[in-house]
Amino acid sequence: MTIQTMWGWEPAIYLFLGGLAGGTFFISALVRLATKDRFQRLSVVAPWVSFAALAVGLFCLVIEVEKPLQAMMMWRSFVNFSSWMTIGAWLLFASIAVFFLSAFFSTPRLVKALKVKEGVAAKVSQVTMVLGAVLGLGVAAYTGVLLMAAGSVPLWNTPLIPVLFTVSALDAGAVVVLACLLGEKAEGADAMYRKVSLASVALIVGEALVLTALLMSHLSGSVSQAIAASTLVSGDLSLQFWLIVVIVGLAIPLVLDLLTTTKAVKNKDARRVAHIAVIVLVLVGGLALRYVILAAGIHAVSVSPDVAQAIQDVYALVL
Repeated sequence: MTIQTMWGWEPAIYLFLGGLAGGTFFISALVRLATKDRFQRLSVVAPWVSFAALAVGLFCLVIEVEKPLQAMMMWRSFVNFSSWMTIGAWLLFASIAVFFLSAFFSTPRLVKALKVKEGVAAKVSQVTMVLGAVLGLGVAAYTGVLLMAAGSVPLWNTPLIPVLFTVSALDAGAVVVLACLLGEKAEGADAMYRKVSLASVALIVGEALVLTALLMSHLSGSVSQAIAASTLVSGDLSLQFWLIVVIVGLAIPLVLDLLTTTKAVKNKDARRVAHIAVIVLVLVGGLALRYVILAAGIHAVSVSPDVAQAIQDVYALVL
């Protein structure tokens, strides 16, 4: 079993940053709407993080295409709206514009510097926040839809890939929101931090369940599907998968989140370290998840009965 090498870390970084941007904007918008923008740091930082992450991600994507300048002329290059690539390109364009407007009009210093009326700025901020939340969820899902559309790749050709990437993106967004709330002095910050932490716990569990369903369905599916899944479970990518994705990205953050939300850790400094660790580990795990899913995206193959039997033996061993 070998891994594909056509797509490496660069596309994985785009997929991660795109999901991070969408997830951050969506989760932060929910918190902002629920609290009426009570937390100023979150209101300012989260939209800028979303905009910056998507901008860098798009840059990574553009430099991967054969003709980057032509790709940037979207009105000429992306006109076939029956293609997921075209739909995604315009979705990303709309998202980055809305994210920027939201970030700009949510930053009091910039609004004041350009002498924009507060009422106008507040309305634009509210409208772009709601619109950006919808677009952000779309961007998070699209990073998985982009792979699912590649029908010749057994591992990707399933609705579970968009679901997995969406849940992972929302979890990444949740920890960015936690980072914004960490040390927040406004009233209700601690209670909101705990709620977002509990949401992160649910998202980690959900991600683990979707990932398990993806692997089990492929291991018991066609030979090509089983080969791709076995690459993750017991093949060339098993170390990265089990160590970084499962242990570092899911198991440890889940334990730390539970310890801090249940207040099993009493020491404030220890809780702060645990909070920071969760943020870092979830982000590392999210990037690693996209890399291993890309690397395991081998094309459908024809194999001998002996190889097919070997794959089934691996499946039986895993169970």
